[in-house]
Amino acid sequence: MDQPLSKETLLKQVDGLRDLARRTRRLGESATLEADQKRLERHASELEENAARLESEAAGAKTFVQKVV
Repeated sequence: MDQPLSKETLLKQVDGLRDLARRTRRLGESATLEADQKRLERHASELEENAARLESEAAGAKTFVQKVV
């Protein structure tokens, strides 16, 4: 049974995507070919867009509550 992702899970994914976008941009700065730089920048932008979409989903997601026994 598929359960909706918790807010915490979504926000962890957002952080991961944004980190990957930062690393992709750094890699693009060191690329020697302009075509590679542009491709990496497009990829980083796509990662940021996905992070923003997930962050919006997280706003409506339920917060994970763990029962302490």
